[in-house]
Amino acid sequence: MLTNQQEWLQLQQSYDQMEKHALWLRLLCLTLWLWLVQTESTVVLQAGLIGFCWLNEALWKAQQDRAGARLLALEAAMREGLEIACQWQSSWQAQRPGIAGLIGGYIKAGLKPTVAVSYLILTGASLYRYLF
Repeated sequence: MLTNQQEWLQLQQSYDQMEKHALWLRLLCLTLWLWLVQTESTVVLQAGLIGFCWLNEALWKAQQDRAGARLLALEAAMREGLEIACQWQSSWQAQRPGIAGLIGGYIKAGLKPTVAVSYLILTGASLYRYLF
């Protein structure tokens, strides 16, 4: 059975990996967007790519936010001398928001400046190329 510290270490590594994967997703989106621009694709196709990648990163970041909340819970438990390891899913299930709460979490994650800026820049560049 894992201890709080072991779960924290594993979860922290996972949290860091999620950040790397989000950066790779942005790089992939930029690369595909540049290809679409070079092939003079429609602005609708460019917007679709941007929206698809943005949505996927929002989902990814929402999961990362949940992992971050669990890391904080583990840290608090360790400070208080409580053992809560191996209870993440049951804890999540007990606090799981409804569909509106889940969608709100995804929107919130997607609108964070660290996520939104890249996609807003690509959107602006697509619109600029389309309009001018």
